[in-house]
Amino acid sequence: MHHLYFALAIIIGLIVLSVLVFVHELGHFIAAKSCKIRVLAFAIGFGKTLVKWKRGDTEYRVNAIPFGGYVQMAGENPSGERSGADDEYSSKPIWQRAIVALAGPVANLIFAVFTLWAAFVHGMDRPAFLDSSRVGTIQKDSPAEIAGFLAGDSIVSINGSPISSWEQVDAQLSQQLGSGYTITVLRDGNPLELSLHVERTGAHLPKMPSGGLLPARYPPVIGGVKPKSGADGLLEVGDTLIDLKGVHVSSFDHFAMMMREYDPENELAASINIKRGENLMHVFVIPTYDSTAGRYLLGIEPAPEPMRLVRYGVTDALGPTFAKTWEYSVMIFDVLGKLTSGKVPASQLAGPLNIIPVSGMMAFQGLSSILNFMALIGINLAVLNLLPLVITDGGLLMFLIIEAIRGRPLSSESQAAVNKVFIFLFLALFLFVTFNDLQRLPELFRWGK
Repeated sequence: MHHLYFALAIIIGLIVLSVLVFVHELGHFIAAKSCKIRVLAFAIGFGKTLVKWKRGDTEYRVNAIPFGGYVQMAGENPSGERSGADDEYSSKPIWQRAIVALAGPVANLIFAVFTLWAAFVHGMDRPAFLDSSRVGTIQKDSPAEIAGFLAGDSIVSINGSPISSWEQVDAQLSQQLGSGYTITVLRDGNPLELSLHVERTGAHLPKMPSGGLLPARYPPVIGGVKPKSGADGLLEVGDTLIDLKGVHVSSFDHFAMMMREYDPENELAASINIKRGENLMHVFVIPTYDSTAGRYLLGIEPAPEPMRLVRYGVTDALGPTFAKTWEYSVMIFDVLGKLTSGKVPASQLAGPLNIIPVSGMMAFQGLSSILNFMALIGINLAVLNLLPLVITDGGLLMFLIIEAIRGRPLSSESQAAVNKVFIFLFLALFLFVTFNDLQRLPELFRWGK
């Protein structure tokens, strides 16, 4: 896209973020008003006030930096002045103050559910592989490999239940009814019955997804060739991978799995048959070692994942809406767990400077894409704000729980001291993710050329 396109993406991203912030603060505002708490200011953004007006006791502000917002209530600051008036935040019972704290995340969650529902009604892209029961590849040393499954097998039934989609495959193999499965597949047009034993953990969950059976997610079509790689000049975008060393390639994942077995000591190059247009070609490609991946790579990427547009009725959309809401809600805990364990490097964390242009770019992919992305960010905001991190709504709830247990709140000095520590940690985190974003900006800006 052109630079103007990139600039427009940033503007749209700012609008998206501002909408999510507005929804969050509106939740706090409505709850405070409902509890008859005097609201001094309702602001979107921080920094210099661009526009303001006053109605009743509340001053409404639009500030210059649209990365947040706030609702300022009378008597809410532990170190601020309090008169003891009935309409002050600190004068209200604990349950009302808890409602005000919860209202922001709940508003984000409700808005996310609505945007997901609207996206499903409008039409959502669905991965094409879900509509097929064809095996794309087999994980090495998995129960599926031991059972004799091969890439390209089409699953017909599992324990006598007919199978026609990969969703049904996942559903059947994730059932906690046992570990042994009798699976009928079609191989070269002939039915074959195989026995699969799925190992489970102490929690009776599968140790390996689907016992090592993986779907044909990406077709064996090249979508990108890395410059100065072994494939550069030999393979091209659009080439279809037919076989590798005489083994038929059923999917790009299957090809990648076979390439993991490449050993430069036993073979000089990868022998590949491809189809380019109407022509069949044979090429020898020498893989190069990638220190990041820790193995030899050809330097090719798959073509975009095939999708199809799926629309739901007004009521039919509720099921996938709530399922997707749950998926996005638990996703953040999965990421936090991987960050803690080191499986995901901290350098992958993104902040506003990355989220804003990406939000705008999603908007250019269609209404459903931006609604889906807004829901994802909105749910992340809701979940993160419920974590007991003191400066979040969850931190405020933590103080309220302590107050309920002790029968009295922590001293204003103690609360202020704890807040200062966490504000410092938050600023450090903000600077860290901003540094990450700045490193990504050249790549994002490159998209604008």
